[in-house]
Amino acid sequence: ETAPPGGYILFFSTLEPRKNIGGLLDAYERLIARRASFPELVLAGKTTEEARPWLERIARPPLTGHVRHIGYVEPADRQALYAGARLLVMPSFEEGFGIPVLEAMTLGVPVVASHRGSLPEVLGDAGPLVNPDEPDEIAGAMARVLGDEAYAAACTAKGVRRARQFNWQHTARLVYAAY
Repeated sequence: ETAPPGGYILFFSTLEPRKNIGGLLDAYERLIARRASFPELVLAGKTTEEARPWLERIARPPLTGHVRHIGYVEPADRQALYAGARLLVMPSFEEGFGIPVLEAMTLGVPVVASHRGSLPEVLGDAGPLVNPDEPDEIAGAMARVLGDEAYAAACTAKGVRRARQFNWQHTARLVYAAY
């Protein structure tokens, strides 16, 4: 199943507790309570047994018709998934590296991410960093990126520049210097 056209808010990762899906749904619910014209939230990624309550929640009002889970996305289809997104949201409690953040920035998609784990290092100043324990803060950051075209464009430009810093030669030099 593919995501809808016209731009959407994207969450792209395995649906598991450390990714803060509950907090993301709380934040999104706050957005649509303000006005129903916010883009659809698309949850892309495989599920774990722990995802059942979130999947049940998106099937009920007020989230039904506003949030969709599309499941695992094959690597060949991921660029198109990002290309349709107006925003990537990663409100994780814990994150290893945050590959979706880097992929989104590379493709010019603005990012809202948690201020925890590796995400601040990956995102840098290319987008808002939020407290994953504060759904209002997550909602506010999403609303700003979606509602302020100049801010979104600045995030996009900074993200593309920042993503260029993450290349194999640069990484190899850092690893070599560390040893």
